Amino acid sequence: MSDTIPTADNDTLLRFDSRDQAAKLALELINQARHEICFFGPLIDPVLFDNDSAAQALSEFARRSPRTRIRIVVLDTQKNVISSHRLLPLAQKLTSSIEIHLAGNKHRELRQQYLLVDGRSYLFCPLAERYEGRVEMQAPAAVKEMQQEFEEIWNQSKPDINTRRLNL
Repeated sequence: MSDTIPTADNDTLLRFDSRDQAAKLALELINQARHEICFFGPLIDPVLFDNDSAAQALSEFARRSPRTRIRIVVLDTQKNVISSHRLLPLAQKLTSSIEIHLAGNKHRELRQQYLLVDGRSYLFCPLAERYEGRVEMQAPAAVKEMQQEFEEIWNQSKPDINTRRLNL
């Protein structure tokens, strides 16, 4: 980590500046999740989610309870489909727990990505293609603001037909 800064929530703000750090922190957040994981970004990020550890943790989380939810809103999933992203078959199997949506036109210009967990923890990259940003493990005030933005994006998004299972 490049530095730590005390926050108003009496915890620490961790800054990261590499793919490895971002992936490790995202996995830590996923492992701590109890109720809901929300993700917004240009695509289902391959660094954060397309690895064995993240796929296993997301699978365990989604199967833990009928009330656990994973909601993902992205601008496009074409690259994810072409690269056979590991999260896609999981989302196709666990349709009641994992939802993938495409952002509406109003949000198509956004370039950040963030992961929100249980209304208390987050990982944020101002520019999705650069793995530089911040994470807080206990920051309900900061997450509340990001969650409101996520809900607005979610409410204006549509389910992604490219990632749904085809029942033939």
